[in-house]
Amino acid sequence: MNTIYAAISPLISSAIIAVRISGDKAVDVFKLLNGADTESIQPRHVYNLKYQGRVTDDVLAVFFKAPNSYTGEDVVEISFHGNPLIVAEAFKDFEEIGFVTAEPGEFTKRAFLNGKMDLTQAESVAELISSKTLQGIDYSYQQLKGSMRKEIEYIKDLFINALTIIEAHIDFPEEDIEDAHARIVFENLELLKAELKGILSSYDSHRIMRDGYRIAIAGKPNTGKSSLMNYLLKEDRAIVSDVAGTTRDYIESSFVLNGIPVSLVDTAGLRTTSDAVEQAGIIRTGEVIRDADLVLVLLDGSEPLDDEDRAVLESTIGLKRLVVVNKSDCPVQIQGVEYDCMVSVKDGNGMPELLNICAGLVSVADADRFGKAVMVTARQRGYFVRILDTVERLSGETEINFDIFEYELNSSLRLLSEITGLSYTEDILTNIFNNFCIGK
Repeated sequence: MNTIYAAISPLISSAIIAVRISGDKAVDVFKLLNGADTESIQPRHVYNLKYQGRVTDDVLAVFFKAPNSYTGEDVVEISFHGNPLIVAEAFKDFEEIGFVTAEPGEFTKRAFLNGKMDLTQAESVAELISSKTLQGIDYSYQQLKGSMRKEIEYIKDLFINALTIIEAHIDFPEEDIEDAHARIVFENLELLKAELKGILSSYDSHRIMRDGYRIAIAGKPNTGKSSLMNYLLKEDRAIVSDVAGTTRDYIESSFVLNGIPVSLVDTAGLRTTSDAVEQAGIIRTGEVIRDADLVLVLLDGSEPLDDEDRAVLESTIGLKRLVVVNKSDCPVQIQGVEYDCMVSVKDGNGMPELLNICAGLVSVADADRFGKAVMVTARQRGYFVRILDTVERLSGETEINFDIFEYELNSSLRLLSEITGLSYTEDILTNIFNNFCIGK
């Protein structure tokens, strides 16, 4: 493989800019470092050297000899003074001696290919960087240390326990399967169901700990959606006007509720309109509502319920929502609708109650925080769903069909191996590592 390089800190004016070089010819970079004797460079020692290429700079350099490096290859890391122009010139020198620019995630991809980590650990690197809560960081770190691999090894053992009995009876068909053997097969399937459901049930709460919570405010025009957003953010983030249709596209901003980062989205008012721009905003509002973790359906309590209100209520059936009646400071005209909370955004009446309800919904239960020490990514969830489907089908059988059971159990074992990367395709690697940044 080529020797690759990339900045591993932001390429902006700063105290330092760190650069990583990985590959068989990484030590060639010492030719550009005056005072370095490449024959005597010691791994894991920090050297203060003078970089002399297209530019001159005082740098710190560290050499990591394969396989004891992040990528499992020879690695050199150099810290330049933090001027991007210096580093840009150094990169031109690197190209001249045969190094090539690293692709997004290529350092971590090489760590996987060189056996330094499995795919779940590689994915946890990206999760560790992007997690928005301390709990998410903790879970990502545990996964980097192999928590998911241990879970999968336990699941694999359960499959093998069942498969061993199935294959023994296929090899010796003249032997009738004993009741005790059949019981062991179904007991292992029940254990698998419990284990897989436990992992999948924690997916949403772990996703919230990793990515935060998203709340969309929906309703017809002039129900007070923008005022509600400004109240919750404690700033005039959205324009408030009596003119219907003022908010034509969604506006998103963040705040922290009960320790959880929340993305709050003010959406365009939902109504029938011939205005093309407003129609486009309403379509996007529908997408935002469907993707939200919680929808606050805002109704105007000072007016009777009308068809536009009913349309909003109908479009949010089946979603996690709170129906909130606003304008309690005015004579209440609305009737015929069940609601969760009545408020006046204008004078603050009812707002503490609304915030308490939202905080309760946003909170992650302790059982979810500490029940499973694994962070499931969307990719891994897809595999676990397929495996659980197989296990549930087999456990629902009244008797064992050996050929079918053997095929299904082996198929599930293959899916498990794709989660960890024991078997993989280039498409799987591309999908994972394209989500990384350059330099990681």
